[in-house]
Amino acid sequence: MPDGQEAHGPYVFTLEPGELDAVAARYGLRDALGGGLTASHHAPLAAFVLTLLFAAILAKTDLISRRAGEAVFVLAALAFMVQRLVTHRRIWRARNRGRAEVERLLSGRRVTVTIEESAVRESGGAAPRRILFADCVEAEEAGGLVYLWTRAGAPIVMPSRAMSEGESPRLAAKARARLGHAPRA
Repeated sequence: MPDGQEAHGPYVFTLEPGELDAVAARYGLRDALGGGLTASHHAPLAAFVLTLLFAAILAKTDLISRRAGEAVFVLAALAFMVQRLVTHRRIWRARNRGRAEVERLLSGRRVTVTIEESAVRESGGAAPRRILFADCVEAEEAGGLVYLWTRAGAPIVMPSRAMSEGESPRLAAKARARLGHAPRA
C-alpha cells in the first residue's frame, strides 16, 4: 500500500451476547444524545435551579407572596420531572432501536473486518459494508471493543480478543489518525 500504510486484519470473530449488549447500549446512548448532552441534561437542571433560586429570592424579599413562591417551586419541580421522563424515554427508545440494528447486523454471525488504507470493510454480517474513513466521526477502544463510529448507522466493532495482545489501542489510534486525513470518494 502507498505511503507505508498497511492493511490490518482480517479480524474474524463472532460477538458474544455480552459484547452485543455493550455495543447496542453504547450505540443507542450515542444516538439518543446526538452530541446534545449539555442541551438535554445540563441546561434543564440549570434552568430548574435558577428558577428555584429566583423564586426563593422574590419570596424572601416579599416581592411575591410565600404562597406564590411555593407554587413556583412545585411547578418548576413538575416541569423538571416531566422533562427528565421525556429524556429517559427518548434514550430508552434509541437504545432499543440501536439494539435492533446491531442484532440485525451482527448477532450470531461470523464477521470479518479488514482495515484498508482509506476504508474499513466488514463482511459476514447481514449486509456487507465498506465505510470510508472520511465517513467516520470517531474511533475508540472501550470495554474490550474497538469502535469505528460512522456518521449514520451502527458502528463497525471489533473485539480486542480477536487481535493480538496490545493491538487494539494501536489500531484505534491509527484509525483516529486516518479519520482526519481520509480522502472523500
